[in-house]
Amino acid sequence: MILRTTLIAGLLALGTSGGQNNAARAETPFFCNLKALTGPERSEHQQLTGRLGESILHTVEIADGYAFEVDGRRISFRELAAWSEFERRCCPFFDFNLEWRRDNGPVTLRLTGRDGVKQFIRSEFPRIVR
Repeated sequence: MILRTTLIAGLLALGTSGGQNNAARAETPFFCNLKALTGPERSEHQQLTGRLGESILHTVEIADGYAFEVDGRRISFRELAAWSEFERRCCPFFDFNLEWRRDNGPVTLRLTGRDGVKQFIRSEFPRIVR
């Protein structure tokens, strides 16, 4: 019984402290981690960013970021996923959402995050935010 009580108390303590640590943990600052990508990955990322910029049909400012309507015939899902993966690694404060619509409709890429992310997006992606 003592072992069981100790085990339960220990688990409760872990659960409680885990929640406190998450709340106390500082959020990632708004800057790109330039060491997150290798040289070849950075080159590919730059190429994909250019392709993405050329493929944007429409940009909508939303409450927590931007929604980009993308021409799926000009940039593939695989390329969008690769771009998102590179961005996720160097800018972990972004939230990503890719929506592929039926009947070969447009693709929507939502790039969102916490307060302040829209200003960061505007400054870092002037070719994409129009």
